[in-house]
Amino acid sequence: MWIDGRRSGTQCPLRGQQQPNAATSAENLMSISLNRASGPLQRCVLHKGTRTFALLGKATGFGVTAFNRADLHRSWALTAEFGCLRLERLAGDEELTGGQIVLPTPTNYDFGVTGPGQGIETTRAIFGLLPNELEKLVSGLRQGSAPVLGYSRRDLRCSLSCCLIPGQWPHVVISNRAIYGNIVSLESFMRMVVSSLPEGRLGTRFPALQPVFKQMMKLRIVHRRGVPYSDELLETSPVTAMALASR
Repeated sequence: MWIDGRRSGTQCPLRGQQQPNAATSAENLMSISLNRASGPLQRCVLHKGTRTFALLGKATGFGVTAFNRADLHRSWALTAEFGCLRLERLAGDEELTGGQIVLPTPTNYDFGVTGPGQGIETTRAIFGLLPNELEKLVSGLRQGSAPVLGYSRRDLRCSLSCCLIPGQWPHVVISNRAIYGNIVSLESFMRMVVSSLPEGRLGTRFPALQPVFKQMMKLRIVHRRGVPYSDELLETSPVTAMALASR
């Protein structure tokens, strides 16, 4: 179940969803570093060292737009890793894998990775959970009519972290009372569940969710690069922000 009242039933193939437009084909992007890419990039999968993460695009005050080679070192890149959205200053030596991320649509809540390198572990590396795991978690914790999976074409703000949630990115609606703030980002929801595991005895109360809880425990050990995706930081260039952070 999700916010518009429709339920995503059986999981549909990702290839049936609309893919983001890209000036450069996936075949041409394979094994090319970011500083050698000739066209605009958006929703692509990057690899650097032991990291596999997604570049959603360039973060601006008007939303997320395509990221170009000229944006290196001077603009914020919005990245996704283990369900966490961060603003990063990319170095340019990140490798384009040719993969593309797929986000939910109004009729299908599936998300994941298509193209080279697609697979369960790549999807988890970027989103933290698989679509069926997130659905199982939200359904298992539901009391009455909440929580439910949410969908929005426009950017939203997380009621817990106050960080921005870009349009189509998965999030959770935790109540029917929007006046009190009911929109929670994917990262905040997972962290809230993980922090509640000991005191709430969730593993005992929801034994069927233990595999999902185990997967989310990686949030405690994964060091996420970058800074939170917020309006205030968008007004500061990456160079200035890094200089202030080093003081």
